[in-house]
Amino acid sequence: MTGSILLMALSLVAQAEPAAQSDLAPQVRRLVRQLDDPSLANREAAEQALIDLGPEVIGLLPQVTRQTSAEVKERLGRVSRALETKAAKAASEPTRVTLSGEMTLAEAMRELEKQTGNKAEGFEKRSMKVTTDFDNVTYWEALDQLLDQAGMSINQYGGINNTLTLAARPEEQRDRYRSDAYAGLFRVEATRVEAVRDLRNPNVTGMRVHLETMWEPRMTPISISQPLKQVTATGDDGDELGVSNQQGEMSAAARADIASVEFDLPLPLPDRSVKEIASLKGTLTALVPGRVEAFEFTDLAEADNVEQRKAGVTVVLERMRRNNDVYEVRVRVRFDEANNALESHRGWVYNNEAYVLDADGNKVENAGLQAYQQSQNEVGVAYLFVLEGGPKGCKFVYHTPALIVRMEVPYELKSIPLP
Repeated sequence: MTGSILLMALSLVAQAEPAAQSDLAPQVRRLVRQLDDPSLANREAAEQALIDLGPEVIGLLPQVTRQTSAEVKERLGRVSRALETKAAKAASEPTRVTLSGEMTLAEAMRELEKQTGNKAEGFEKRSMKVTTDFDNVTYWEALDQLLDQAGMSINQYGGINNTLTLAARPEEQRDRYRSDAYAGLFRVEATRVEAVRDLRNPNVTGMRVHLETMWEPRMTPISISQPLKQVTATGDDGDELGVSNQQGEMSAAARADIASVEFDLPLPLPDRSVKEIASLKGTLTALVPGRVEAFEFTDLAEADNVEQRKAGVTVVLERMRRNNDVYEVRVRVRFDEANNALESHRGWVYNNEAYVLDADGNKVENAGLQAYQQSQNEVGVAYLFVLEGGPKGCKFVYHTPALIVRMEVPYELKSIPLP
């Protein structure tokens, strides 16, 4: 590789390098004990001090049990929620790249992954040279410029979880860079415009702008929606075009193995003198998962509504029930603020990892699942396991995001040509 590569810290670690967890552990233990201090002022000071230590101490906080006092339980809950929220918001900031010099595409892509944590494949055998001059630019800005130089694009249906699949693009296809809107960790692009005029009924006309929204592959959102009342469009004559059905909302579930979601925005068909949409503004709503926490349950045969709580989520192991060699584990997951994530697009919660560790520590995957309860903030799922040696000494492990963050994502697209 020629030139120089200037490494940068991710935007979510922009502050000074935190102290090692081993150094923070004694301080965290002392502050947790202080949460039960007789003095109200000392308890409040300890709670704030734990929050001020930042998200890196989340893993050092003790698990709440039945023996935990009500005071400590309440304060630890607030501390966990505050820290998880900080962590989720930091992770939802766009990653940035600093890189300069001439190098192969493969070298540049590996450096992007190193700096941002965003994975891609399909470039490994590409030997062409690219020139980089990135100074703290967002991931999407850097990637688009590299792909333009290499004559490549992204196959949205690559099928690899949390990984972009790169592919060659037609020569006549326009460049990616600056043909879109960079909106935080999202990339929004108008990819197609369709105009409709009913020849039998001249009053039936309309236009649809096809929007493609991508996200940094390191963080797959739960869902993305576009309230139509948040969309405005202006023609090149300066007149507002308006949006059809302003009370409506378009929504799509995001998947880790598909790189984008797509919406067709309904607009009125403008006069033929209007040649382009000068400005299309909107605000997407994205539900983003926070840090994934692991909940571990033992003594499965005797389990009776065993409850564990971390940050903004509570997991309840109702019971284990045997049916011949198959054991059913019934689990309820409840979020303090689900932000509608369990209403229309709830497939993500059924993809949460759930397994059993047998007495020897071997992992036993579930053989199937079925939802048995559903509400606005809670879902109940029954998991089936084949445990040849029975449940003695086994441990049930459940992974789920500790909270769900609602993000507003404003964007603006300019100079969209009309058909």
